[in-house]
Amino acid sequence: MTDRKDKIKNITIIFLLVMLILTFFSNTIMNYSLVEVSTQQVTSGQITSKVRGSGSVEASESYSVTIEETRKIAMVNVKKDAEVATGDLLFTLEDTDSDELDAAKKSLNEAQAAYESAVLTAGITVAERQSIEAGKGSSLTQKQNEIAAANQRVKDAQAAVDAAQASVDKIKAQIDAVSNSTADTTAEEKAVLDAEKKNSEAQDSLTSAESAYTPVKSAYDTALSGLQSAQSAYDEAVAEYNAAKKAYNDETDATKKASKKDAMDAAELAMNKAKRQLDTAQSTFNTCQANLNKVQGSYDSAKSAATDSKNALSNANYNLSVKKLTGTNTAEANNLQAQLNTATAALTDANTALTSATNDQKKVTDKISGEVTIASAYKTMTDLQEEVAKLQAKSIGTEITSPISGTVTDIAVTAGTTVNANDVMMTIQPENKAYVLQFSVTENQAKKVRVGDTAEILNNWYGNDVSAVVSAIRKDPQNRSNSMIICEMKGDVSVGDSYTLSIGEQSSNYDTIVPTSAIREDSNGKFILIIESKSTPLGNRYYARRVDVDVITSDDTKSAVTGALEGYEYVITTTTKPIKENEQVRLASE
Repeated sequence: MTDRKDKIKNITIIFLLVMLILTFFSNTIMNYSLVEVSTQQVTSGQITSKVRGSGSVEASESYSVTIEETRKIAMVNVKKDAEVATGDLLFTLEDTDSDELDAAKKSLNEAQAAYESAVLTAGITVAERQSIEAGKGSSLTQKQNEIAAANQRVKDAQAAVDAAQASVDKIKAQIDAVSNSTADTTAEEKAVLDAEKKNSEAQDSLTSAESAYTPVKSAYDTALSGLQSAQSAYDEAVAEYNAAKKAYNDETDATKKASKKDAMDAAELAMNKAKRQLDTAQSTFNTCQANLNKVQGSYDSAKSAATDSKNALSNANYNLSVKKLTGTNTAEANNLQAQLNTATAALTDANTALTSATNDQKKVTDKISGEVTIASAYKTMTDLQEEVAKLQAKSIGTEITSPISGTVTDIAVTAGTTVNANDVMMTIQPENKAYVLQFSVTENQAKKVRVGDTAEILNNWYGNDVSAVVSAIRKDPQNRSNSMIICEMKGDVSVGDSYTLSIGEQSSNYDTIVPTSAIREDSNGKFILIIESKSTPLGNRYYARRVDVDVITSDDTKSAVTGALEGYEYVITTTTKPIKENEQVRLASE
C-alpha cells in the first residue's frame, strides 16, 4: 500500500516537473517569436524648432534666347555653364530658308498661278488687266449700274416682244373675224398644224444644239484670247532675247561680256518659259477648236432648220389666211394680211433684239465677275509678295549671337533640332543677377521665419563658399494653404545645384515630447505606438497600442506632440519587424 502511494506521489511530481519545464520552454519560445521593440519614455522640456527644406538653385532672372522663324540647328557653339559676352556666337543654323518663308513662297506661286488663270479665263485685254492691277477698275457702284442697265435692256426688249406678239394676235383675231366661214380650210389648217409641229421640233433641236454649242464656243473664244496673249508674250521674249544676244555678241570687254552673258541667259530662260506657255496655249486652243468643229455643223444645221421651219409656218399661216378671205372683202383681207406681215416682222425683230440683250447681259455679268475675281486674285498675290519680302528682310541668317553677357544655365536644343518660331533655345543668367532656392512649408512653419534670417546649409559636403538668406515669403501657388520660403543664394553656386537648408533658432517648453522616430503616419493621420503591459501567471505581457497625435514642432531628434497621453508612457521607437495595433511584442531589454 505504501509502495503504491509512493509510486503515485513520484508520478505526480514527475508530471508537474514536466509541465513546468514545458511551460517554461513554451513561454521562452513564444517570447523569442515576438517582434522585438525598443522604447523611450515620453518626456517634457525644450525644443529648438527649425524650418527645413530642400530645393534646387534657380536664376532669379533669366534671358530666353528665341528666334522668330522655324529653322534647323546646325551646331550648338557653347556649353551649359559657359560664360558668354554680348555678341558671342551661340548657335549656327543651316543655310536654308525658314519653314515660314518656304510656305509663303509656295503660297505665292499658287496665288500667281490662280491670278494668271483668272486673267486668261476672263479673256480681258492687256490694257484692262493693267488697269485692274493699277487699281483703276470700275467701282462697285459702276459695276452695279452696268448690271442694272443690262437688266433694263433685257426688260425693255422683253416688253417690246410682248407688245409685238400682242399686235400679231390682235391682227390675227381681226383676220378671223372677216374670214369667210363657208370657205373650206381643212387642208390649210392641217398644213398649219404640221408646220407648227415641225417648227416646235426644230426650235427644240436648236435649243439643244445651242446648249452644246455655247460653252464650247465660249471655251474656244477664251482659248483664242489666251493664245493671242501667249503669242504676244512670246514675241516680246524673243525680241528681248535677240537684243540681249546682240549686246553679248557686240561686247568686247571681257568683264562686261560676262554680265551680258548672264543677261542673255536670263532672257533665254524667259523666252523658253514663254515658248512653253505658248505651246500650252496652242494645245489648249487646238483642243477647243477641235471641240468646236465637232458641234459647229450640228449647230448650223439646227439653226438653218429652225429658220426654214419658222418660214414654213409663216407661209402656212399666210395660205390659211388667204383661203379664209377668199370670197369675202378682198381689199380688207389684203390690208389685214399686210398688217400681219408687218407685225410678224416686227415680232421677229423684237425677238432678235431680246436675244441680243440677253447675250449682252451675260457678257456684262461675266465681265464684271471676271474683274472681281481678277482683282481678288491680284490682291492675294500682292499680299503674299509683301509677306515673302518681309520674311526675307527679317531672315536672321545662319548665326545666333548672345544679346547679353552672362552664364548659360540651360540649352534646350541640339544639333539637328528643328526650332519653331519663339521656342526657347537657351536660357542665360545675366551678369550680377541673384540666384535663389525656394521650398514649400506649412503656414505654422512660415510663421517661424522672417525675411533676413540666415539659413544653415546642411549638405554642403564639399565646403564650397555658399551662403543663404531668406529674401521673401510668399503663398505657394501650387498649394494655397502653404507658403514658399525664398532664399537668396550667394557664393560658389550654379543653377541646378541642390541644397537642404535649416532656418530658425527659437526654443520653447513643451509638456509632451517623443522621439521623432516614434511618429508614424497612415491614411488616418499621424500616430505613435505606446507599450501597455498585462500581468499573467507566467509574467508580464506587452502590447502595442495606437495613440493619435498632432505634431506641434520638431528638431533633429525630438517632436512636441498633443494627444491622449499622460506623460509617463513608453513609446516604441524601433522594431525588428512591422507591427500592428494591439499586437503582442517583447521589449529589447528582456
